[in-house]
Amino acid sequence: MNKDCDIKLLYDLFRIIRQKLNNQLKANDLSEFQKDLTIGEQQVIIILSENKSNPMYMKDIALELGISPSTLTSIVDKLVEKGLVQRNFDLEDRRKIEISLTKKGQDLYKHLAMFREKILQPIFEKLSPQELETLKNILQKIKEEL
Repeated sequence: MNKDCDIKLLYDLFRIIRQKLNNQLKANDLSEFQKDLTIGEQQVIIILSENKSNPMYMKDIALELGISPSTLTSIVDKLVEKGLVQRNFDLEDRRKIEISLTKKGQDLYKHLAMFREKILQPIFEKLSPQELETLKNILQKIKEEL
């Protein structure tokens, strides 16, 4: 197989995996609460929860998601309206806006984490421990290059 075919195959596999996981997210409602959240909103909640030991600013979240600050502003506006996140302005530099989860947002993250495990566990159970370790190492290398 040549390199161009390998690249196309890998790209198609990543696209199909992402598409199927997104379909699983849409098809399996965890609660009435989650039903109104977009994938982007869920991703912001996950990022905030997984980085709760460090302050997260708008620019950091946008970089992590690979989206523009204006797109993130729209997502955060909706999350604020839903009572899931809050904006905290830096008193010394009002351009710096820290985003944090509310109690309601933290509770929702717990549901998202349980849901993620519910969806992914059956997939990963089909891999041997060695295959899972290899997959993690390969994906980590890819992540580091991105």
